[in-house]
Amino acid sequence: MSTPISPPSNIAEITAPLLLGIMWNWALYGALAVQFYVYSYNFNDRKLVKVLVYSVFALETLQTALTGADANYWFVSGFGNFERLSRPFASEYDVPVMVAIIAVIVQFFFAYRIWVINKRCLWICIIICLTSLTAAGGTLVGGIRTAIQGQFFQGGALQSDALVSVVGGVVCEVLIASTMTFLLLREKAHISRTGGHILTKIVRLTIETNVLICLLTISALLMVTIFPDTNWFTCPTAILGKLYSNTLFVSLNNRISLRKEPNVRVSTFALGSFPATSNSSTRHTRDEDSPSGTLKDTILSHGRASTRPAEDGELDSGLVHGDKTSVSV
Repeated sequence: MSTPISPPSNIAEITAPLLLGIMWNWALYGALAVQFYVYSYNFNDRKLVKVLVYSVFALETLQTALTGADANYWFVSGFGNFERLSRPFASEYDVPVMVAIIAVIVQFFFAYRIWVINKRCLWICIIICLTSLTAAGGTLVGGIRTAIQGQFFQGGALQSDALVSVVGGVVCEVLIASTMTFLLLREKAHISRTGGHILTKIVRLTIETNVLICLLTISALLMVTIFPDTNWFTCPTAILGKLYSNTLFVSLNNRISLRKEPNVRVSTFALGSFPATSNSSTRHTRDEDSPSGTLKDTILSHGRASTRPAEDGELDSGLVHGDKTSVSV
């Protein structure tokens, strides 16, 4: 009879990050699936927005399936094979590659929203896009190195890649949150109390989601720095993509709660097209006091916001206009 192989003394430190990362990844996919259903049921946005939403959900579905393959490789078919626990299998693709793609998509989306709100912020949007690509490049390089070496434990070699990825990601998120907050609060001074209440909710949501992503990104860097010869960093990185996707979906679905505000109708023009104006009168005005100074669509409506699905072209862009008129969010 062959002698059973004793597990390494640090078996818990090896398996816990992998298992916890997969479990949280699947849990957030469940939340994302609910957000996707809510969006599909309530909104009928432009085709470009639909392509964006469905593409992100498809990528996340693929990424979740690949993490399932990783779990099978480490804990099912490889049960008892402790060498497999140090091998990435498909995780060098489903984490760095997929997360980089999803992060770029979401960050470019928010950069475009900022540009729509204020055309003068084009240079900030360019910086956001460049830092997003820089962070994605660092993430991809780290994934390539992991694939070449065939193991998680890369020590100091991974830290330079992680530093580029984390710094770029944090700078990008801070720019998005600070710029959106500044532009929205600047609008708050020119609108009604109801509109100001809605803007406060949008600002709070923007800050909370970006801070959460920043904290998770920084925690991944700390894991690599403090525990360079372990795979603890795989736990936060495994769920980072799901946070980006949920941030995008929550931002779009937030329009549902805004419809419940009294004397407010939700309308948007984030992708360059104005919403439908049936059952309401439309007045196009030049808003000289607005930070952007662009032509804006003021839709005069009365009573509570409509509970109908959003019309074609309606998208969350983050502007509020009028006393009891449209909320361009």
